[in-house]
Amino acid sequence: MIIKNAITRRSFIRSASALLALPYLETFGDEKNSQIKKKMLFLGQGYGFVNKSFYPTEAGKFSKIGLSEGLQNLKEHQNDVTLLGNLVNKGVGNPHCGSLTLLTGAAYSSPRGIKNTVSCDQVAAQYLCKDTRYTSYILSTKDGGAGHGGGLSLSWDQNGKPLSGHTDSFKAYSALFASNEDTKSIMNRIEKKRSILDDLKLNVKSITKNISLNDKDKLDEYFQAIRQIELKLKKEVEWSSVAKPKPTFKYPGKAMNGETEIKLMFDLMVLALQTEQTRVSSYMMPSSILLKSMGIKLNTHSLSHYTASEERTEVAKTRDAKYMQLYSYMISKLKSTRDRQGQSIYDSSTLCFGTNLRSKHTMTGMPMFLTGGGIKNLRRGESLFLPKDTALQNVWLTLLQENGIPIKNFSTSTGSLPELLS
Repeated sequence: MIIKNAITRRSFIRSASALLALPYLETFGDEKNSQIKKKMLFLGQGYGFVNKSFYPTEAGKFSKIGLSEGLQNLKEHQNDVTLLGNLVNKGVGNPHCGSLTLLTGAAYSSPRGIKNTVSCDQVAAQYLCKDTRYTSYILSTKDGGAGHGGGLSLSWDQNGKPLSGHTDSFKAYSALFASNEDTKSIMNRIEKKRSILDDLKLNVKSITKNISLNDKDKLDEYFQAIRQIELKLKKEVEWSSVAKPKPTFKYPGKAMNGETEIKLMFDLMVLALQTEQTRVSSYMMPSSILLKSMGIKLNTHSLSHYTASEERTEVAKTRDAKYMQLYSYMISKLKSTRDRQGQSIYDSSTLCFGTNLRSKHTMTGMPMFLTGGGIKNLRRGESLFLPKDTALQNVWLTLLQENGIPIKNFSTSTGSLPELLS
């Protein structure tokens, strides 16, 4: 006998929120819920790497050409990671911009400051996170010497405005698991925000008849920003009665060094995906606090000029090795974490890790690491030399399209890259 259960999975979650972390239950599944949902993660490091020891000198499978000195910590995952060569970020003209424009590539300086366009993670989030609590899960750093060229995070909204991110692991942890407010309190807070927005719209509309065209453009941008806030509030309302999942571990509750903090941030990114609170996440990674935790006294900018001495070069190599160790940790975390269908999170994810600089102040030949099973035919396990000065924006366009996002161009892209696919 077939029993049809009219209970939706969301209603089950609402009535038994404490069970949210349970494995996926077939009773409450349907064809839509059982589909594997694509996920995208973006990691940005502010500086490049030591030129001679880090980068492969030839293209090919790592299993055949071997790993360079700087890539040795990726040995465990060498068949799953691809390093792209010959990339250039077409929108970057200042080597001190760091990773400020890593996910956009369209920034330029103006009298009013940095201008930018939407970042690729936010384009992905628009399509992949329509039914999740958070449109994206943005992590950042308060590390002033991180080499990121300013900005609040790697992420920029539809109007090219910087998006803030959680700058410490406690806030990032609380966003996923803290549930101190009841539904009534949440709704009261949302209504106050709505009231403020309504007042702002009325006050601004009263002056629109007596301003210049340029000012009207600024106001249009302003209203678009308000619209984004309204959409965010709408999502808050939709999820106000759905309790957050129970944490699988207790926050350490003590000061952590740079490496421990970064690993915890990685853990939280994966947990955000596992608990389906989002499917897109970005992390502007710190540098100075990482060096400090390694016992390195040089600041990050001084270390980027590693050719000043042989000793400094060796220290820079140690830093490179640590970043690869951390990257390997993240890959292992994705592989060992199961989603609600019992599948590895890695198998449905695309993980990108890179920087706008190759080495020191060199902006051509910048590195980008790709891995994950979210794109089944993505070439993995090799050093891949693209045509000289291939636009990074073309990489983002290709990855977005391969994740099912229906766009024909991104930022200053000139076309997709079939070279990334097997």
